[in-house]
Amino acid sequence: MKTCRLIFLFLFILIFSKTAVAQFEIKIKSTNTYDSIAYLRGVVFDDKNYIPKDTIALYKGSNTIKYNKSIVGGIYFLYFPKSKQKIYLTLENNDKINLTITDANYINSIKTNSLKNDSFFAYQRFEKTFSNVDSSYDLQIKQGKKFNLAQKAAFFEIKNKQLGNSRNAIMKTLKPSSAMYLYFDALNKLDASVPNRKQFDLRTKFFHSFDLNAPKLLFTPVIRQVLTEYLSYYPLQADSILKGVDTIMQNLDCKGKAYPYVFDQLTKILKNREIQNNTVAYTYFINKYVKLNKCKFLEPRLEKQFLEELDKLSILSSQDTSLNIILKDTSGIEQNMYDFAKLHDLTLITFFDPTCEHCKVELPKMDSVVNLLEQQFVRKIGKFTVCNDMGTQPDVWKAFIRENKLFNDYIHVSLGSNNDIRKAYDAYTNPLFYLINKEGRFVGKKISVNTLRKVILNYVQSEK
Repeated sequence: MKTCRLIFLFLFILIFSKTAVAQFEIKIKSTNTYDSIAYLRGVVFDDKNYIPKDTIALYKGSNTIKYNKSIVGGIYFLYFPKSKQKIYLTLENNDKINLTITDANYINSIKTNSLKNDSFFAYQRFEKTFSNVDSSYDLQIKQGKKFNLAQKAAFFEIKNKQLGNSRNAIMKTLKPSSAMYLYFDALNKLDASVPNRKQFDLRTKFFHSFDLNAPKLLFTPVIRQVLTEYLSYYPLQADSILKGVDTIMQNLDCKGKAYPYVFDQLTKILKNREIQNNTVAYTYFINKYVKLNKCKFLEPRLEKQFLEELDKLSILSSQDTSLNIILKDTSGIEQNMYDFAKLHDLTLITFFDPTCEHCKVELPKMDSVVNLLEQQFVRKIGKFTVCNDMGTQPDVWKAFIRENKLFNDYIHVSLGSNNDIRKAYDAYTNPLFYLINKEGRFVGKKISVNTLRKVILNYVQSEK
């Protein structure tokens, strides 16, 4: 009898201890759901020790998730892969949340015992009522309308004001240290910000209104927005943008959780082709914050990859003269880029993949812009276009050229498996644009439709 009691006591302690160490618990009951599973995810995915990654089997009707490790409180989300719906929720240590979903439109039907998440779900439903504003803006962008930063702020003013009022009302019910409070506060600051590249005091004030080292702020979906907004206060030129980048990195705790995440976000921003001399900017960044950085925050494998990339980019950045491209065209005839360039004042080199969605948009747009700039600057501009995909069938390649009417002063060649050219031009993404003069010297590297005019203007002025 005594032995039985000891066994029972041991089992009770074992079961209780498993329950006691749970840092949060989520129970879900679902009916009439289109999806059979959902994923629970954190908004940051690169930290195995802090971020839960669980799959919920909805078809079982009820499911409980218990996560035993301590988490950084933040904004998490349920993702439903079949319907592609996403519901955000706030989650802190020791939270016990019950959720019920009873309809195919999950955010509309979801109910919870969590007061803060009940408010959060109501906010998300309210936010959805402004989807027509977002779609209207996207449509105007696709139709070619240009918005400067002030015009964009004016376009979204009513939406931002009403969402801000909703957030402020909810914030009154929250602790200032809570993740949702920090998230809403950051959104309010972002909505109030209208970047002006001449107002240095506003730029500084905006940056210092955020503590990028705060762990809970990292676990919200706004860090990338904050970085992008801050850098929007700088001219889109390498030397200016790098001042902002240095300010960001120098204000981060080298050993903090945000450091590698912000580093990753900045690498993506600096590759943006809207930044003039972006190759120079990105090379500077990797050299300073990987090669010369005393803070060793990257895994050895990743550090090696960045250093290898730096070697290639350093060569490209320092090169004044392009590598000649000699490849076969659509008829199988070998074409020489240098010979083609001698027949033109300037030559646009394009790397593209005919199956790439961005290429389908940008190449026709670039063609139109080049035709206009030829007339504006009275310069003959040739187009040397490289099909940059080993697996593309010739018929697909030729169809792309025909459908987009890319015939006016073009030569179309295929790169195939020529890795030397791919390395020389860092042509591992598509589309990619370079500009050279008659002698094959670089005029612009990794430029965009929007920066081409300024690149040619600078070149024309330098000729005088």
